[in-house]
Amino acid sequence: MHHQKHCQTNQPSGSKSLLISLLLVFTAIITGCGSTQAEQEESHEFLTLDVNELKMTMLADISTIIFSDDELSNDVKTDITRLAITPLRKSSEIKIAGTDQETRPIAVSFQKAFEQSLVNMVDESHITQATAIIHTRKPTTPLCNPAGKSLTATLPLTMQDDAMRRKTIEDRTITLRRMARSAPIDLYVAYVHDGLNQRSPAEQAIYRGEVSNPENISLHDLEMACTEMPDDIVGASYVLTTKRGNSLYFGNNGKQAADGNGNTLWRYWFGGLQSAPVDKRYHQVLDYLRECGLDIEL
Repeated sequence: MHHQKHCQTNQPSGSKSLLISLLLVFTAIITGCGSTQAEQEESHEFLTLDVNELKMTMLADISTIIFSDDELSNDVKTDITRLAITPLRKSSEIKIAGTDQETRPIAVSFQKAFEQSLVNMVDESHITQATAIIHTRKPTTPLCNPAGKSLTATLPLTMQDDAMRRKTIEDRTITLRRMARSAPIDLYVAYVHDGLNQRSPAEQAIYRGEVSNPENISLHDLEMACTEMPDDIVGASYVLTTKRGNSLYFGNNGKQAADGNGNTLWRYWFGGLQSAPVDKRYHQVLDYLRECGLDIEL
């Protein structure tokens, strides 16, 4: 009888030990998962801080570039701050709408200042690598014009006597050539099939000269297989790598200067790829480029 009692007391004890063991294993799994989740959240916060630090540094630099430009009117400087720089401090996506005559000096001067800041950030080692893709129907206007000048005859009649809009081309003839000569930057000029032939003979000659210039070590000429480009793709995309290896995206959408008539809607994106609007635009552009036969490493 005593032996039977002893066996009966051991059975519950064994079950209890098994239960405790299972609880310990379960607790370890939960604790491990919690730790991993905490680490992921911390990593995400660190990435966001890193990307935002570069974004804010560049917006401050862009502001300095804009206000140092003696050829820009005070009204345009104020509008760039009010319509682009200040909104982008709070958001990753903005829009500027109005007549091309009113909005082009604001939108393109802002883009030029961004490109100038990009080169500055590379020179100051805030950016370790940058990929810039100009995706337009024809090869980008600034590289189809002489450095510091614009070919008046190739512009729309409404723009030929408009000094402010011509300045947007002339300024970017300088910044894009700086980018084309900067080793940590890859500058891709992507355009639709036969797009170069839509330029005047003078523009074609200038562009071909830039492509064949050995000093332009970062310039890549990319004629695509596609014969059409949707209006909402026309623009540029820039992927910047921070010192810590994270990616900051800047993109814009609007009309090329040759099509600069009537009203124009300009759209800008500036932020990390963890931002939903930025991620959407980034993939929209990449998907289009891949459909057209381009697979650019970003």
